[in-house]
Amino acid sequence: MPEVVTPFKLPGSNSVYAREVSGEGIRANILVGMAISLLLIGGVGAWAATTSLAGAIIASGTVVVESSAKKVQHQTGGIVGAILVREGDRVDEGDILVRLDETMTRANLKIIAQQYDRTVARRARLQAERLGLSEIKLPNDLAKRLGDPDVDALVAGEKALFESRITADTGLKSQLQTRSEQLGRQIEGLAAQRKATDWSAALVEKDYDSLKSLYDKKLVPLERVSDLQLELSRLRGESGRLAAAIAETEGKISETRLQALQVDEDMRKDVNEDLRELDAKEVELIERKVVAEDQLARTEIRAPRSGFVQELAVHTVGGVIAPGETIMLIVPEQDRLVVDAMVSPGSIDDVVPGQPVSIRFSAFDATTTPECKGTVQRVSADLIKDPQRQISYFVARTVLDDQKSCLQNTKRLQPGMPAEVHIQTGERYVWSYVMKPLSDQVHRAFRE
Repeated sequence: MPEVVTPFKLPGSNSVYAREVSGEGIRANILVGMAISLLLIGGVGAWAATTSLAGAIIASGTVVVESSAKKVQHQTGGIVGAILVREGDRVDEGDILVRLDETMTRANLKIIAQQYDRTVARRARLQAERLGLSEIKLPNDLAKRLGDPDVDALVAGEKALFESRITADTGLKSQLQTRSEQLGRQIEGLAAQRKATDWSAALVEKDYDSLKSLYDKKLVPLERVSDLQLELSRLRGESGRLAAAIAETEGKISETRLQALQVDEDMRKDVNEDLRELDAKEVELIERKVVAEDQLARTEIRAPRSGFVQELAVHTVGGVIAPGETIMLIVPEQDRLVVDAMVSPGSIDDVVPGQPVSIRFSAFDATTTPECKGTVQRVSADLIKDPQRQISYFVARTVLDDQKSCLQNTKRLQPGMPAEVHIQTGERYVWSYVMKPLSDQVHRAFRE
């Protein structure tokens, strides 16, 4: 049987051999590609499953003074008398910032002070009357101000009243004493009359006894005996009347003496009542005086802390400051600067005091300013709402661990500077970051 020879063609031609070789190469490439893909996926999966990354909450923040800017306000308000500072001025604690018009306040204090001085002078006069002194003893505070026309006039008036009252009381007691002496002399006269009457009665009685013995012997008529008996009775009655008059006059003397004593008693009673009224009035005036002095002192609005003037709201002398109105802010100079970060409500559960943070200040050049390390100091207890920007947030106050070394090549921090705060949360595997969005979507889909 004859031998069949198969035609031969070079590879790359359309020969069967070429087609077989080409098919095997494609399969090999596919297998290699699949192996590489599996290795890559497996490697990435293993890396994602074993590698953990630290998460962070990104929040915008602002540099603020730790103790906050101090509001300068006035409790009662008033009319601006003088403005002694300008925007941006540096002031020391206690410096006068604004002086209010003090016309009404000073006038009110003067009226209250005069009323108080009048009360003190009146008290001194009443105490002198109660103790029976010959002159008023002024308190040291009032005595030191003698020479002041108002004080001199006040003291002169009280002294005149003191002398007039003493004169009136002395005159009344003198009148009563004179009357008592007159009644005493009247008693002496009545006693003399009674003595004479008793002496006359004794003589008449003696004559009556002699005449009666003669009458018994029928030597004298009855008429003479009766006349002497009537005269004796009259004289004895007159003596009794005079005795009663003496007793009555003695009673009047006692009454007059009681009236003299009552003059002093009435004066002491009136003085004590006036002193009790003065006690209450003096306490009231002292309180009003303290308030008026405080109001006068508050006409000078002073700096509560050393720092810089900001947001000055008064610019017109003669303008009106409303009660409680914020006149300006004082940004403290020496207080530590911190960063208040605004954390969204959805992330607040991951923020607690003590967490480390990284802070970058966008106002500085990023190439020369490294990220500063810090710590969350505190988190606001409740949600803060900003109606102007229509946002709600929590404030996480953060403090820089070492501000000087972090910002040594840059300008110093200023309150109000913006900052970007990265609040570090717990570490999680990369696989968790990849799968969490998917698992959340699946969970939401199954709930729906």
